[in-house]
Amino acid sequence: MEHYDYLIIGGGMASLSAVQGIRRRDRQGTVAIFSNERYPVYNRPPLSKKLWAGEPFESVWMRPDTRDLHVVERLTTTVSSINPRDKTITDEYGNISHYTKLLLAIGGKPVELPFHDVPILYFRTLDDYFSLRRLADTKTKFLVIGGGFIGSEIAAALSINQKEVSVIYPEPHLVDRFFPEDLKRIIDAKYVENHVQLLANDALQSLTRDGDTISAVTRSGKTLNVEAVVAGIGIRPNTELAHAAGLQINDGIVVNEYLQTSEPDIYAAGDVASFRYPYPDQRSRVEHEDNALVQGRWAGENMAGANKIYTHLPFFYSDMFSFGYEAIGNLDYHFDIFADWVNVGEEGVLYYLHNKKVVGILNWNVWDGIPKARRIIEEQKSYDDPQELKGKIRNA
Repeated sequence: MEHYDYLIIGGGMASLSAVQGIRRRDRQGTVAIFSNERYPVYNRPPLSKKLWAGEPFESVWMRPDTRDLHVVERLTTTVSSINPRDKTITDEYGNISHYTKLLLAIGGKPVELPFHDVPILYFRTLDDYFSLRRLADTKTKFLVIGGGFIGSEIAAALSINQKEVSVIYPEPHLVDRFFPEDLKRIIDAKYVENHVQLLANDALQSLTRDGDTISAVTRSGKTLNVEAVVAGIGIRPNTELAHAAGLQINDGIVVNEYLQTSEPDIYAAGDVASFRYPYPDQRSRVEHEDNALVQGRWAGENMAGANKIYTHLPFFYSDMFSFGYEAIGNLDYHFDIFADWVNVGEEGVLYYLHNKKVVGILNWNVWDGIPKARRIIEEQKSYDDPQELKGKIRNA
């Protein structure tokens, strides 16, 4: 039986970041990553963003890599069970490994649709990127299902690569949960300007295939003839392994302020971790790069004895044609929103207030403002007059 001081299940960004955290405090301890991926750890965001705008493919690889950090990496290996009492894991081949500390950074799986007779590419992994690239090399007409982060990014990526794109989603607007009404209309108009067909307030009724043509019929009665279908409609956290091991689950693997699960020697980080989100105080999961990187590193340091309370407020970002943004905190269009525009829809900062306190900030085509935005949220000052926020970031 192999023994590892630190054993990590999952091959994503949180995993390698955890190793970096471990190595900050323990340079000698043995570390292993068990991953069902067939590639070393890579950055996910470029897959739907910069790789489509000419970024070199090599940018996906994370550095330093596992060899530099002296990690045993078991690729294409699925862990089938965890025994917290004996502190062992068993992989799909029946091999048993012992651990001192265990991290679950096992992410999630794409939500799938009930159409199984037609190939739908559920976009999430590097293999999915390769598949979509091959399709883009030979196909012209694409249907994208989902108008959230991934769906909107894929639609923009395909459009700038001269593809005919239609997007279908049940909400009134693209990325509907986060932005005020006027900004959502501006985003929609940008997609239409770039010849993307938007099918809002709609959903698929049926998908059929005839040779190279796929016919999609919507609930509103529209028929689309396309050559490929891509879906980005969210993920479900991979909790089955943790649930079978008796860990506490609540829309993810529940962790405390030290990122420990209900078993103190087992930690969780990244997309799968349900943690206490501070502003406003609530339990949440965050499916973004910054959270994966920082939470993974934090978990690694704590596995190596740091005992640090996780206090980081993660940010996220996206690119849509000429629009780009960085956002931090809780963006909910139901909150009070103070918009500090330079030019409406072109450049500005939006402040999301809950009970007169800033809980989220959107920097729209405004860059390098996240540190200041984080400080504004963390100070939790009460703003009786939101006009006090004018110029706090965009003129910094």
